[in-house]
Amino acid sequence: MKAFIDWVLAQRLRPIVLAVVAAPLLTPVSSALIALETVRRDFAGGVICALGTLAGLLAITTLAGVDTSVFAVGAVCVVSGVVIGLLIRRAGNLALAFQTTVLVGMVLVTAIGLLGFDTRVLFEATMQDLIALLEADEASKAYVEFIQERGAALAFSAVVFVQLVGTLMLAYWWSQIAMRQRGFGQEFRNLALGRVLGVVATLVIVLGLASGVELVQNLLPLAGFGFLLQGVAVVHAWAHAKRWPPGLVAPLYVLLLLPAVNVLVAVPLGVVGVVDNWFDLRSLIRSQA
Repeated sequence: MKAFIDWVLAQRLRPIVLAVVAAPLLTPVSSALIALETVRRDFAGGVICALGTLAGLLAITTLAGVDTSVFAVGAVCVVSGVVIGLLIRRAGNLALAFQTTVLVGMVLVTAIGLLGFDTRVLFEATMQDLIALLEADEASKAYVEFIQERGAALAFSAVVFVQLVGTLMLAYWWSQIAMRQRGFGQEFRNLALGRVLGVVATLVIVLGLASGVELVQNLLPLAGFGFLLQGVAVVHAWAHAKRWPPGLVAPLYVLLLLPAVNVLVAVPLGVVGVVDNWFDLRSLIRSQA
């Protein structure tokens, strides 16, 4: 990975080309490349990379005659890339950058909800395919109706989290490699939402489970994913402290990617994240050190 990052940063054109290629399918990767340029060079360097990426995507949509939604996705990539890059430069550590990113995601989802933008059109085709699949599997009528009513909004919130936090994690890791620093692992093991944001996220989850308020329901995935990632950080901290073989943690990520069982893993990890945020489970490790 070190050789690859060095190769990418050796010429200004390379991050642009890779960002253009990744934008249609791997938007966090595209944004992370732009963020990396912003971190490694400066704001102007990030903007140059962003404008180059937009120009490349515009050329593709024009020459290939593809849907302009590709260009819209590119706009999301470049804006989030530059913003995350600046955040990394200003925050100075992963925990603060993570907390700020989750907060930005919550503010964004809240603003879109209050302004009345209909996000269902973005996921209409996907939701129709999912509903057809659920009906073919003879899922309960109540669950199908829930997906019809809330699926698109929840999917939008999840996409916002993955786009912002995924970009942050990749860009921070790559920037650490580029600067020949090895602190990413330690910083990730200390990852937490913090007291203030933790209170907000906990209230969102409690209210989301107790009521059907649309805005709260839209924020619920962001709070849940935030605690989920904190739970993963706790597992890594314990594995590092107890010197567990890497093979014991790797299956965790595989299970999280399996549609049939990921909920059975994600929910306990989210609970671990909530408990850690309030009672600092990792203090037990530090007290034994």
